[in-house]
Amino acid sequence: MKLKIRYIFLCFLPLLFMACDSFIFENQDGIDMQTKGQDVYLSVTRAQAADTETINEDETNYEDRVHDLALLVFDSSTGEKVCEYFDEEISFTEKEKTFTVKMTSGQRDFYFVANMPIVALKTISTKSEMNNYMTTFSNLDTDLYLAATKDKGFPMSRVYLDQTISEGGNIYQPKPFRPVVNGTEESRVRLIRSVAKLEVVIDGASIGSGVKNIYYKNAYRQFSLLSEVYSATVGYYEDKPLKKVGNSYLYYMPEAMMVTPSWSTTDHKPINYFLIETLDGTFYEIPIITDNRTITDTDYLAFATGQNTDKPDYNIYRNRHYYYVIKKLQTIEVIYTIDPWKVKTSTTYMGYGYNVNVDDDGYVTVSNTVDVCAPHSVKLRTISPLTFDDGEKEKIFDTLEADASSRYKLNPTSQKGAYLEVYYNDNDNPVKTFSK
Repeated sequence: MKLKIRYIFLCFLPLLFMACDSFIFENQDGIDMQTKGQDVYLSVTRAQAADTETINEDETNYEDRVHDLALLVFDSSTGEKVCEYFDEEISFTEKEKTFTVKMTSGQRDFYFVANMPIVALKTISTKSEMNNYMTTFSNLDTDLYLAATKDKGFPMSRVYLDQTISEGGNIYQPKPFRPVVNGTEESRVRLIRSVAKLEVVIDGASIGSGVKNIYYKNAYRQFSLLSEVYSATVGYYEDKPLKKVGNSYLYYMPEAMMVTPSWSTTDHKPINYFLIETLDGTFYEIPIITDNRTITDTDYLAFATGQNTDKPDYNIYRNRHYYYVIKKLQTIEVIYTIDPWKVKTSTTYMGYGYNVNVDDDGYVTVSNTVDVCAPHSVKLRTISPLTFDDGEKEKIFDTLEADASSRYKLNPTSQKGAYLEVYYNDNDNPVKTFSK
């Protein structure tokens, strides 16, 4: 058995969510925007956690689906709400959208919440109330243990504290919001799923034909929107078989934080594990662990069941992909690595009033984020030997409407190093150079 744990830092749990100019907020719902500081217009781009992961691209399991999004911003010192934004029933076709908000300059705390009921979020007026909301445990929708859907995505969130917001920007050219995390500036808001993913792959026809079912055991019933929060009481979801897709078995489980757990001889609670049932009536219990090392020996079960001096970490962390490949049931062999939970990746440049996005398949999308004023000319120039699929080396995008966009295909898509330059208006130097 090969085990991989793929971190999801998605839907950085990668977000690309942007609404159009109709979502520019001034004094919305009675919020007094006249706090200290000067007016600021910010354009916010959303992606999922996994560095540069896209939104609303997975048409099979909908693992990157975002259908509702809320943003609440508070003064870092006073806790007063200075801005809010709500976007409901987001179309699945909205894969790269930017929304613009108006607030005042100063130190600000940003709270992003996706795929949660918007009604409750609209009642929050202070940072204290927001923190209580973020740490409150809620039941995970039972459908989400097996799959997300187009209408029901995994709960996601992201918090950016003590962000310095300086004055500037306007409705037509808002300032890009680039949150700073541990001293590093990020280009987009990176949402993180509240759940983790388990994938069990049966490798080999002989073993595959001998597996009757795989069950998940001791899945936590509740989740919180903040990471690594310990619940005072633990409720468990009923044991369910994993969803079979080809030779893979899939399951999604809430983050599970445990206090000094140990592998018992009975029900093993609170430890999460999966149970393989064979056609001949044999059962194999496989504890799920989190470990940064690579495990290549054949005594995975000895380590995972706590028989060694070195004890395993049984916590299930959100936004990670726990990946097992089963080759032999009698002697479980494990190769253990850590990777992001990725759906599809892309790279986006945020200009003033427009975005340029390049995805894994070589498609380049230029889109406006607001109504722009002339002159507005975005020039794309390929770097030799790369061209667009029609043989041209340059494309010009100069449409002014907020919802305007154009899509082009690079040929070939595998070039290493610099491959595409972006020029804006009459500038002789590129504002962005894409490279691999």
